[in-house]
Amino acid sequence: MSDIDEKIRKALAAEDKKAIDEIDDGAGLFELIGLTFKGKQAWMSYYMYLLGLVITAALVYFVIQYLGATDIKTSLNWALLILGCLFIITMIKILGWQQIQKAELMREIKRLEMRIMLVTEKNQR
Repeated sequence: MSDIDEKIRKALAAEDKKAIDEIDDGAGLFELIGLTFKGKQAWMSYYMYLLGLVITAALVYFVIQYLGATDIKTSLNWALLILGCLFIITMIKILGWQQIQKAELMREIKRLEMRIMLVTEKNQR
């Protein structure tokens, strides 16, 4: 091999180690949430958070109406709407955490791929 080939391998090894160091840093919660807003399914995260805000606003309105209700039938209707909002918010939270877990899993898979690539490269030398 030529001297240039050796320089290229050393430069690639340094870049690989830098990339692994970046991936090895444990991502915090806000970084993982930020990862859900990237990629092909980012629209789903935007939709979930927007829907969550709308449902929360509706929940506040329903609670105000529930507290102002004078008869039992009206208050029960508002209570059912409140329970429906809480159910939808729970489902949104579950879907959001699944998106976060998927992003974290993809990050871990990339980290393992990089490690395997480095081990394979070292064994070929």
